[in-house]
Amino acid sequence: MQPNYNFQKKYWERQKKRRVPQHPVIQAFVEPKLRYIDESLIKLNVSNQMSLLDIGCGNGFFTYYFEKLYQTFALDFSVSMLKKNSSSKKVCASAHKLPFVDQSFDILFCSNLLHHVENTDSIISEMKRVSRKYIILSEPNRDNPLMFLFGLLKKAERGTLKFSLQYMKNILIKAGLSPITSVQTGIILPNMTPEWLLPILKKFDANFSLGFYNIVISERQSN
Repeated sequence: MQPNYNFQKKYWERQKKRRVPQHPVIQAFVEPKLRYIDESLIKLNVSNQMSLLDIGCGNGFFTYYFEKLYQTFALDFSVSMLKKNSSSKKVCASAHKLPFVDQSFDILFCSNLLHHVENTDSIISEMKRVSRKYIILSEPNRDNPLMFLFGLLKKAERGTLKFSLQYMKNILIKAGLSPITSVQTGIILPNMTPEWLLPILKKFDANFSLGFYNIVISERQSN
């Protein structure tokens, strides 16, 4: 784990050009996913007074929008990325060892982090420990040809190659969590989609089996 961890940390500390959460492409990328998550949680009688921890938050693509819905905290291991995150509630720490007591948050959210690490079980275990109820994962869909090619060509994205929807469900089940709803969705890439393409892409940005991203909402069973 250590060589990959060090590689990833250096990689993310070097990232300088990141779109801000308010950028039209980021908004178009995030809002449909949050709508799916929020609508799914509403059906489960989740209140917007609930607390949420955004793990691997980066510069706040999701944090910024989650703050409008839940009491949101942001965590990342990159000092550089956290400096770009506008949240007032942020923590610099590793997802492998979350600096919180058991069951600190109602919802744990983790987007586009797990395909960058080798020991996913460690992170899922920590998420389960810190969550009171729900664990939500969002990762690139390896069944999408473009995502699969991206994983092949870019070392930092190599982990994408195993992230099918079923793989995500399996790692949650292995941790003793219960997947309750999932979706494959989207055709907008946050840092690569040209803004001029948005009007066209938004017409086709929907839920379908070759969507660019997998989202799984799972539940922590009461002890």
